[in-house]
Amino acid sequence: MAPNWFGIERRPLVLRAVDTTKSWGSETWLNSARPEASAHVANAPGTPTLAEVIAARPDMLGEWTRLLFGDELPIFTKLLRAAFPPLVHVGFRRSVDRTQLLGWLAREQALLRQLLGALDICDRARFDAFASLYADWATVQARVRWQSSDEVTFADRLAPFVAPEKRTQLVDRLGQLRRNRAELVDVLNEVDLRREDGNLILTSAGVVHAIFGLSHQTHPLDHGRPLLQNVMKHMRRLASSGCTNAEVRALVETATLSDAHARNLAAPKNEAWLPMTVGGQLTLVEPQQSSDTTYSLADFYTPLVWDGTRPRFRKGDPSFGLRSADLSLQLESVDLSATSIDSLRRTPEAIAESGQSRAQLLRMVDDPERWPFFSAHRIELDGTAAKPASWRGDHAPGVFQQLVIVRGAVDLTDFDGGVVALNPRVPAFIPATMRGGYRLTSSVEATVLAFSVPGPRGGIVHG
Repeated sequence: MAPNWFGIERRPLVLRAVDTTKSWGSETWLNSARPEASAHVANAPGTPTLAEVIAARPDMLGEWTRLLFGDELPIFTKLLRAAFPPLVHVGFRRSVDRTQLLGWLAREQALLRQLLGALDICDRARFDAFASLYADWATVQARVRWQSSDEVTFADRLAPFVAPEKRTQLVDRLGQLRRNRAELVDVLNEVDLRREDGNLILTSAGVVHAIFGLSHQTHPLDHGRPLLQNVMKHMRRLASSGCTNAEVRALVETATLSDAHARNLAAPKNEAWLPMTVGGQLTLVEPQQSSDTTYSLADFYTPLVWDGTRPRFRKGDPSFGLRSADLSLQLESVDLSATSIDSLRRTPEAIAESGQSRAQLLRMVDDPERWPFFSAHRIELDGTAAKPASWRGDHAPGVFQQLVIVRGAVDLTDFDGGVVALNPRVPAFIPATMRGGYRLTSSVEATVLAFSVPGPRGGIVHG
């Protein structure tokens, strides 16, 4: 028997986030419809997943969303917390040679294979002790860009975990590993997230990047991006000139976007990083395309995991790690030119505020000619118990909206007067089919992020 979801398309969906523990920290998937971690809809009968609801009611995504991206949710948001320094690598400081880069990456894997072969670990407790020592060493070295010559001391600390006949070579292997990593990180941009608190860093597929504690990686390219950007440029120009929806729709329908997307080898993933303090902890808010495909290039911090009987590689082949042929293939889509962090950074821009209602709306990104994957806005509510803050808004016509709370607690009231309580663990999905808008109120200081896909007439409605 089909579930009774009558009227679900006319109200906000309250979501239950999904937590995932990682070897490097944790992730919270806030509003995903991906099969591995789909959010649940708390205010729908039977608590279905968001994926189930969208599959049954794809019109909730909106006309423009479906024309531009298809019938699956095209974006979602994660919260990432790494148990490592608040630093990231994003792109190259200077252009690099593909052969030289492949050489560094292949040498990294070869040296890690030698380290794995030297280990004498037969139980989980000993492996955990080794992994903790190794991660601590990598963390200390990463802070100084792998320039500290401490391999003799570190080899002594690792000695209990290494076969006796392999210990004489350990210092040399660790020294080679450290120096190789020093050469690699020397060509990468290093960014301190504490200095970027509140700024949005756009990280396109093809740009090598790494959160300290995670692997250096890139993601599948979207071969439809140039066409998508061109379509959105003309779409917004037509809309702003007074053309009808039918005229704008005709432009999109003749653009053969589906043919361009069909060239993708895997689900594309362009993402952004927004460092913000959530619950007193610096957290990365990561809006991204709905893909979890990652191409790992190097794994400095947690390269090995326990498989139940022995250590193995976390990435690539369990015994061999990342093979040179695979690395070479992945580097074909990597941007090897110098990357300017200034060109990736988007700072909040105030576009509306009301002193009387103690609310402010800021634009993070809404520039589909350059970034066609999603728009992001920020709503600041300066509420108190005596004077609650209030903000009225709505999704843009023909697109859905995702509301993420990163500070405080917020009540969301829909057009019919229904009230739902949101907080950093309880986001909301605003269907494109919901009419009449909503109001956000808070009696504390609160920050709300609103994500959408670009529509013909902007990414958010306010006032």
